[in-house]
Amino acid sequence: MENLKNEKSHVLIVIFPELPGLPPLSPIDFPSFVFDDVECNNWAAESIKRQIDILNSEENPKILVNTFDDLKFDALRILKNVTMIGIGPSIPSIFLDDNSFQADMIEISSKNYMNWLDIMTKGSVIYVAFGSYTEASSQLMEEIGQGLLKCGRPFLWVTREGQIEEKLTCKDELEKQGNIASGVPIVACPIWNDQLCNAKLVQDVWKNGVRVNTGDGGIVERDEFDRCIEIVMGSGEEGGKLRKNAKKWSDLAKEAMKKSGSSAVNLKTYANEFLLAGS
Repeated sequence: MENLKNEKSHVLIVIFPELPGLPPLSPIDFPSFVFDDVECNNWAAESIKRQIDILNSEENPKILVNTFDDLKFDALRILKNVTMIGIGPSIPSIFLDDNSFQADMIEISSKNYMNWLDIMTKGSVIYVAFGSYTEASSQLMEEIGQGLLKCGRPFLWVTREGQIEEKLTCKDELEKQGNIASGVPIVACPIWNDQLCNAKLVQDVWKNGVRVNTGDGGIVERDEFDRCIEIVMGSGEEGGKLRKNAKKWSDLAKEAMKKSGSSAVNLKTYANEFLLAGS
């Protein structure tokens, strides 16, 4: 990374080289702890440093990674002194043949959302969620809510208990259009940490989704949510391609975990080597 400073305008230009095994990245694509000057992010840097120290202390280290070969073939092979083995996705085997399988990691206050989903047309419901430890601001929550109202489509919004009541002025209107559940959320919009890099991959590499554009103050406005929802859910050519790619990656993930799939074979090979080495 090279810093160039224009002496007349005092503009700082940051140039990022292309990193091996990754697409070209801009500052908004890096994990948030890389640039945020916040003391609470020190744990991330320290954790990464400890892991690097451990790897450097071992000879021919091997790492099991929760991904699969088709998704990250080049990235898994980019480090010459470390063997990374894709054994994912780590999902219950029943899911490979039964898409109706479900599990709640945390007790959910109300499960009537399943009955509600059952009466909806397949592929018609928007799923909105955040990371397990993410705290969304009141303004961001409000913009999401207003964006959902504007698009007019049914949705399932997963939040932790109390977030909606505390941060939304349009709660009553939203409950007429969709369903709000509390439990373990799934990321729908990048806010911090590795979510930013994941969003880059989703939009530009795997091409199975779109990334919302952030406005002034780091806020995503309701019109932007409406725009992205219409792209993904709409009948246009771009939405069709996104849904096609999403199904493609889903099918490949399931194939990787089947008996003869790459992840299953990788894990079996590793286990056999580990057991033989210990015998």
